[in-house]
This record gives sequence, C-alpha cells and structure tokens, in this order.
Amino acid sequence: MSTTVYLDNPPPKYGDQARSFSRHLPSHIKSYFSGCLPIIHWLPQYKWSWATGDLLAAITLGAIVVPQSMAYAKLAGFTPEYGLYSSFVGTALYPFFGTSKDINIGTTAISSLFVGQIFTTIESTPQFTSGEWTLHQFATTMALLSGIILFVVSVLRLGILFRFICQPAIAGFMAGSGLTIVISQLPKILGVHVNNHDVPYMVFGNTLKALPEAKIDALIGILSLVWLYGVKYSCKYLSRRYSKYARPLFYFNIARNIIVLVFTTFLSWLINHFGHLEESPFQILGPVPSGFKLMGVPEIKTDLLGQVTSFLPSMVVLLIMEHCAISTSLGKKSDYRIEVNQEILSIGLTNIFGSFFSAYPSTGSFCRSAVNSKSGVRTPLSNILVAIIVVLALYVFTPAFQFIPTSSLAAVIAHAVTDLIVGPKTWLKFWRLNPSELVIFAAAYIICLVTRIDISVYVPVGLSLIVQLYRSARPKYAILGRLESSPTQFFSATHPTMGHMVHPVAPGVVCFQPQENLVFENSIFFFEKLMDEIKRTTRRGHSQGYDRPWSDTAKPDEKDAEKPMIKAIIMDLTHVDQMDYTAFEEIKEAVLMVERYAGEAVHWYFVLNDSLAVRKSLLLAGFGTQHRRSGKHGPFHSDLNATVNDDDDDDNDVDEDGPPQDGSSDDGKNKTDVVVIEDVRRPPVSRRTTHHSVVPQAGTAGVDGKDTIVVDVFPYFFVTMADAADAVVANHALTQESQIITAPELPDQAHHHSSQLNDEEKKIGQSNAAV
Repeated sequence: MSTTVYLDNPPPKYGDQARSFSRHLPSHIKSYFSGCLPIIHWLPQYKWSWATGDLLAAITLGAIVVPQSMAYAKLAGFTPEYGLYSSFVGTALYPFFGTSKDINIGTTAISSLFVGQIFTTIESTPQFTSGEWTLHQFATTMALLSGIILFVVSVLRLGILFRFICQPAIAGFMAGSGLTIVISQLPKILGVHVNNHDVPYMVFGNTLKALPEAKIDALIGILSLVWLYGVKYSCKYLSRRYSKYARPLFYFNIARNIIVLVFTTFLSWLINHFGHLEESPFQILGPVPSGFKLMGVPEIKTDLLGQVTSFLPSMVVLLIMEHCAISTSLGKKSDYRIEVNQEILSIGLTNIFGSFFSAYPSTGSFCRSAVNSKSGVRTPLSNILVAIIVVLALYVFTPAFQFIPTSSLAAVIAHAVTDLIVGPKTWLKFWRLNPSELVIFAAAYIICLVTRIDISVYVPVGLSLIVQLYRSARPKYAILGRLESSPTQFFSATHPTMGHMVHPVAPGVVCFQPQENLVFENSIFFFEKLMDEIKRTTRRGHSQGYDRPWSDTAKPDEKDAEKPMIKAIIMDLTHVDQMDYTAFEEIKEAVLMVERYAGEAVHWYFVLNDSLAVRKSLLLAGFGTQHRRSGKHGPFHSDLNATVNDDDDDDNDVDEDGPPQDGSSDDGKNKTDVVVIEDVRRPPVSRRTTHHSVVPQAGTAGVDGKDTIVVDVFPYFFVTMADAADAVVANHALTQESQIITAPELPDQAHHHSSQLNDEEKKIGQSNAAV
C-alpha cells in the first residue's frame, strides 16, 4: 500500500529566539556600526588602476558642480556661495557613508526651487524685514532640522516605506518639477522682473505680459541656450557618425556649461571694466565672499523654527525621493546594489554637518550623478577630489564670479533640467501598460504646474498609497477547475488559453484561490466573492420561507432547482503567506454562513504552502485538528491520518474511549501516519471526540491483507490541489449521508447539531461493538 507523508518543522519558541538573539547581539552591534561606514570595507581593496578613472571623473564633475551650485543657490534665493558650501559638504562626506560610486550630493534644482518657495514666505514676515531673522539662520535651520529627521529615519530603518512610492508617481513629479523650473527661469533669461517663485502658470503668464520690458539679458540668455543645445545635439550626432571620437566629444559636451559661463563672464568683465559704466547693462551676480566666512555653530531661533516646521515633512520626502530614485537607477546600470537606509544616513549627516558650514538642504543630484557615471568613475573616492575643486573655487575664483551674467546662469539651470521633462513616448508607454498608471503620472505632472512644490510632493506619495491600498483591498482571485486532458492540473475558467478545457472538480464543489495574503484590507472582499460563487453555482439546502433575509429581493429561479447543493469547498492558499486576526475571524464567519446556506455542515479542504503563520491561524480557528493514534503530536500536513496494523492486531485499532492520549499504541509498537485516498471504500463509524463533540469517521478494511483505520476529521490540509480534489471526490461518496462538524462548536451551532449528535452517538455505540 503506497503512503505519502508530509511533515512540518515546528516554529522555534519565542524564548529560544530571544536567547539566540541575545547570544548573537555583540556580533549584530558590530555588524550594524561597521555597516554605517562602508568605506572601511571597500577602501582596503582599492586598486591604483582605478585612480585614473576617478581623477578624470572628478575633473569632469568639478566643471559642472561649481556653476550649477551657484546657479541653484540663486534659484533658492541665496547668494552663490551658499550653493558652493552645500556642494562641498556633500562631496566631502559621501565617500565615507555612501554605497554608490556614482552619486554626487549637493544642491539640486528641485530642492532649491522648494527652498526658494519656502524662503518667499519667510522674507515677507516682519521678523525678516526687521533683521531679526537672517538668510544665514534660515539656511542652517532648514539644513539642520532636515538632517536630524533623515538621521532618525535611517537609524530606525524606515527607508523601506519609500518603496511604496510607485514609479509613475515619481516620474510625473520629476517631469512636472523640471517644467516648473524651466518656467521659473524664463524671467531671468529674458531679463524681466517677475516673481518666479509663484505658481508656474502665473509665472508663465506674467512673463508673457512683461515681454515688452525685455532687456539685453535676453540676448545673452538666448545665445547661451543656443550654444548649450547646439553643442549637446551636435556632439550626440558626431559621436554616432564618428565613433572613434566619441570619448573626446563626450568630454567636450560635458564642458559646455563651464565654457558658456567662462565666455559670458569674460565678456561681462570686459564691458564692465573698460566700458566705464555706472552700472552693468545686464544683471550680474555681484560680489561673492571667498572661503568659509559664515562657518559656525547653527543659531536656531524658536520662532523661526515654528515657521519652517510645517515644510519639513515634504522637504524630507523630497530629499529622499530624489536621492533614492537616481541612486537605485544608477546602481542597476552598473550592477551593484545600494542600501537605502545607508543612503538616507549619508544625506542626513550631510545636512547636519552642512548646517555648520551655512549650507542649505541638499541631496543626490540627477544630472551630476549621471555625468559622473558616464565619465567612468570607479569609486566614491572621486568625490573627495570634487570637494577640493569646490574649495579652490571658493578661495581662488570668487573675484571672477561677480561678473557672471544672471541670464547665462539661468540658461544653465533651464538646460540642466530639460532632461527631466519627458515627451509623448513616455505618456504613451504608461497608457499601453495600464491606463491607471497614466492617470497617476498625469496627476503628479499637472499638479506640479498648478501649485507649490510642497503640495505637489504629497501628491505622488498619496497617489502611490491610494493605488497600493486599492490593489490590496481588491486583489485578484480565481475559481479553479480541473483540466480535462490532465486531471492533475488546475486552471481558472477565465484562463485565456485553457479556460475552455476546464470543468468543475465535482458537482457542488467550489475551488477558490486567493492570490494575495489574507489580511484585514482584503479578507472581507475575498469571502464575499467566495459566497457569491457558492450562490451562483449551487442552490440552498432548504426553502427560505420565514427565515428569508429581508434584504434578499431576488425572485426564485426555476433553474436553481437544477443546481447541486454545496458539498465541499477547496481553499487553495498556496499564494497566502500571512493571515491576520481579521482574516481569522472572517473564515470562521464564512463557515457559519455556508452552513446556514446549505442547511447542513459543509466540508472545507485547504491546500497550503509552507507558511507556518497560515497553518497556525487555521489551527486556531479550529481547522485541521487531528488526534493521532501514535507518534507525537505536532504540525502535520496530511489529508487523511491512518494507522496500518497486522490482522492479529485488530483489537487495538479502535476502542470505545478513543485513541490513546500518550502518543503510543496499545501494543507498544510505533505506528505510521499514512495518506491513502484511493483505498477509502466504505464509511464505518467509530467514536471520536473533537471539541467535546462526537464526529463520525470514514475508514477501510482489508487493503492488501491489512486492516486500515482512517481517522476522518474535516477539514483536511493538503499540499497540492490534485490531492485535495481526489480527497473531495473520494470522501463525497463516503460522507454524503453523514453529518460532519467542520469547525469548533459555537453557541449558535450547538443547538443546530444537538439532535443529530444524539442519534449519531447511538450509531457509534453499535459500530464500536461491530469493530
């Protein structure tokens, strides 16, 4: 006789887990703190052959960092040196704490625009106009508080929460922010006076109104844009045409920003120095302090603190979203994995230490990090060299910075962020993938154009959470059936290729497969769909009559009489790894609802994976409780429990008092638990107690010269759908005239079964005597 036995390993006890954790606690602490300094792991493995790539990447990146830092500082409403302070701290600290070789931390366009919008609300306050609050205090307060929050998020390992922000929402926010920045730079490019921190559509409209007031700045700004885009697309074309010159063309393309600023600065110096003019005919940056003259301990004003606190959550979300998006993307391209919490720690420490250098909030830059990657950088050590270049700019080139035209600097900003603005192909891609993805993308995009950055930050976060909650609350499920050509395979009737070959397991049997975890947000939905399927394919077990629910307005259908009664339910939980308390209660309620609908007890069969959490929840709900005649009690996956005995041991098979409770058989032999579906022939009953209720049994006799007593307590646990379906077919023929208790007795069940149980006890006594 063939046997199949499936065993579970019991989960470790909580006490054992606590002792194991305390025993390994020192190693955990050491690993945690060593993980906070990744440089101690990769620096000893540094190869000198990598130095060339790091040096070239640092020089290339330095040519971009210096002009962009000053430009973004102006975008934020600060003087240019604040941008250099921020970029210096970010590039100097990141190699010690970062996990990406490509990332460059410093000022960014989107965060600078947001800081500028916050500054607009601060500078209109009486405290700022009277001099009680200063620009320096505002910058350091924002950087320090943002850094502290980021540090706490990292220490608590909350970076995983930002995985819930879906990609369409991030893409829409970045694209909308890029277009917002371009619009905000139009007044400076054209030399007109417009509040560029207003909402984008207002800035655009006011710029059009002010076009007649355009000055010579417009000529410098437009020519700068022509140069920047001309070099960009010319180098791209020539690189494809003459591939052997691709590397020199790449470096020339990267240098286009510094070239246009050097040229326009030199031109501005000639005009202002030799023109003998009282003031510059176009806007220039003006004097830029050299060195770190504003370095010191941050001065925090409590009233200023209260003013900026409301903006901090959106600022933190923005900094993390920008940094993690580019670092994750570059990590995939270069085949390495970043640690999200460690990256958050790096930008948190950057902003904390940056507040001592008068820096304003900074994070990983999309543009500079991408350039760093394309430049052939090998390790994060290149950032140290970039920091040195920034220091040289602060101490050597600041006298020349004052002649940089504002319009050319605005052209550099607008040109840098145009890569964030996506075209129709991206919109079409989201539409083809899923229209809901396009809705999320478009909503995040459009809201950036009609409101402030702090509000538009919450939009992608909120949309992502709404989508995630909706998908969790309305997950996929399937009604399964056998495949005609292969009875061991099961598919949904709606399967695109196999659906027409699927038929039910048996009349009155429903196979239901949840395709998500059973948790509080979806458990009600799942069991409602299960009841809908039961009512659609089966009929009630008794006439409703007086007990008909008042809300049931459907008229009786003659076709319902042709439907079978519900006999069994197969729950395929192979996709379920977790069950919470709500699902635990819902499944118990479902048992009662099905029994009320059928007018009798219905068999439940469960197909499980190796999740101990799901099995434990089902056992607590009263499912699968099986008392063995031999062996130790413990977790056990089976559909039928049986003991195989020789012919001369018949008197030990079943006694009137039920199975021995000490886990051993009467004759002292260790018996075997077996699973035999095919050998079930006829349903003798024996006395069996579960939850203080007497339950009939199914069994076999005379199989291969042996007596087999099959303990038959519904419901059963199975490993495959085929086993469950075979058990349903076999047991349906055996127990269709018997009353089986399928769940723990509840108060309203006790009365329902009491009369049946009294009759059953008499039958059991007669059966025991026969056995």
